[in-house]
Amino acid sequence: MELKNSTILITGGTSGIGLEFGKQLTEQGANIIVTGRNLDKLNETKRQFPKIQIFQSDVSSPKDIEQLYKKITQQFPGLNIIINNAGIMRNLNLQDKRLSLENIT
Repeated sequence: MELKNSTILITGGTSGIGLEFGKQLTEQGANIIVTGRNLDKLNETKRQFPKIQIFQSDVSSPKDIEQLYKKITQQFPGLNIIINNAGIMRNLNLQDKRLSLENIT
């Protein structure tokens, strides 16, 4: 697949696999947008890879997701790939009826 000139959104792109995706896809000529919760890490990512666009956003917050959607679709109408990499490992018992749907989500 030719990725040159693609516009790619990477959630959780300030470290680990997400950061490596950003690095390699930038090298292939893609336009990269990285999101993350930590502004310091986003700024460091931008310093390392000046062509990358950054947006502070928390994928666990419905409000942040809505705001990100509005910003990204307005500023990058050519967005054609999303790598949903953000997340943390949580050990939940989904049978536990005390957990709220919001907590599980």
